[in-house]
Amino acid sequence: MRFAIYVAISLLFSATAHAQDISEADLLGHIEILASDDFGGRKPGTVGENKTVNYIATQWREAGLVPATGSASWYAPVAMVDRTPVKQNIRFTYFDGKRDRIIRIDDRQIILRGDGELSKLNDASIVHAGYGLGRISDLEKRVSGKLVLLFRQSPNQDDDFPPYQKRKANILAAGAWGIITVMESDSRFNRLARRYRSASTGLDGKDLHAKLEGLISASAVDKLLRKSGLDDELLRTEAATDGFVPQDTGIYADISVETQIRRYQSHNVVGKLAGRKPDSGAVLFLGHWDHLGECRGPTEEDRICNGAVDNASGISLLIETAKQLVADRPDRDIYFLATTAEESGLLGAKAFVAEPSFALDQLVAVFNVDTVALSPDGKRIAVVGRGKTSLDEDVEKVAKALGREIDTSDRANAFVRRQDGYAFLEKDIPTLMITSAFADQMLLDAYLAGRYHAADDEVNDQLVLGGAAADANFHVALGRHFGSLDTFPAKNAPNSAGE
Repeated sequence: MRFAIYVAISLLFSATAHAQDISEADLLGHIEILASDDFGGRKPGTVGENKTVNYIATQWREAGLVPATGSASWYAPVAMVDRTPVKQNIRFTYFDGKRDRIIRIDDRQIILRGDGELSKLNDASIVHAGYGLGRISDLEKRVSGKLVLLFRQSPNQDDDFPPYQKRKANILAAGAWGIITVMESDSRFNRLARRYRSASTGLDGKDLHAKLEGLISASAVDKLLRKSGLDDELLRTEAATDGFVPQDTGIYADISVETQIRRYQSHNVVGKLAGRKPDSGAVLFLGHWDHLGECRGPTEEDRICNGAVDNASGISLLIETAKQLVADRPDRDIYFLATTAEESGLLGAKAFVAEPSFALDQLVAVFNVDTVALSPDGKRIAVVGRGKTSLDEDVEKVAKALGREIDTSDRANAFVRRQDGYAFLEKDIPTLMITSAFADQMLLDAYLAGRYHAADDEVNDQLVLGGAAADANFHVALGRHFGSLDTFPAKNAPNSAGE
């Protein structure tokens, strides 16, 4: 009897010790390592990646997690490819009723890259697919085997309008030989083209890329369409209406494109805290480990984008959250996922949901963590995805219990599609990103206009961790709430309002 009492007291003491709040110092210790020059800016496919994923796996193993990749490894491989445009030769022609005529387009107003080192096609028929709406089977009849023009910018601010990547995927699935994205303005084209001319990272795999992809400016497209009798502005209006079908332009292209190709393997890191009742569902916490690597030229003194805020701060939160929750032995399994290549378009998250290492339908709640180190106190929090899942009421309960105030302006929802959680939302899995960093618009705007994706996002006197520590403890509370059948009994919580 005495021994049983001693064990109970020991367990209580142990739980109390583990229950100590996560501090700024706890987070800073990880950030100093992950955002150090020694990690080289955590670019996928580099030595910096190897150090980063090893650090995360080691911390999670020491915390008490186990690998959850479907094997004994912590690392889930993600096949990647970098494609860099090298050289292009393009000739556009149309038949004026008497003979073929050349349409001269300034080579600086179009940029192309291929899925292989050399992509060539003669007399490619050009079709304008508008926004790429409609069923794939219907699109296939008009775009299969052709070179397709596709509007990038949505015609309105409606959140329900399909995002560009989904519309592009539909055109690709319909069998287009090539896809040239039409920018809404020349200035927008110039900004994006600067990045497009350098190495562009994507997932590597069959059917993920067209034979040819590219960008074209608004003025260049306007010139092309005038020769075919189409009006660009009218087309933008008509293309957003039901019943629009891709328009044959009557223009043909002879194309030869050289592209530098680099294929390599990156990794997601996946860990698991086994619950006492695993059949009751699961909770997932995730955040991206990657950043930009060397982001300045060889003549600059500081060439490394260290990404202390984005997203060494989020990974530090996940490490410390795991340590806290291990001591709790929750009812549900709790998974932790550190993703690669978020900076290249949520690629690691997309790869995971395409080939998950556990059944996604068991997830009752998913919480993404990104860029948490901006707010000094964390009293107020923003919820990216608020109003788009069935989790809001329970999140409000947790916030009330911790004395946190939720921003009800929904401004944070502007970032729904710009964070890893969106890959899960697209699969109708209830997912939120909750952070104090997005609750203060002035702080957020100052960061985005300044240190964001710059060499001075590093451990210095601008790094603020008060809100990050509060957010870390909030995520521990989320894990306890959604991991328990007593506080969150539902096995599944499908979206009430999907994207």
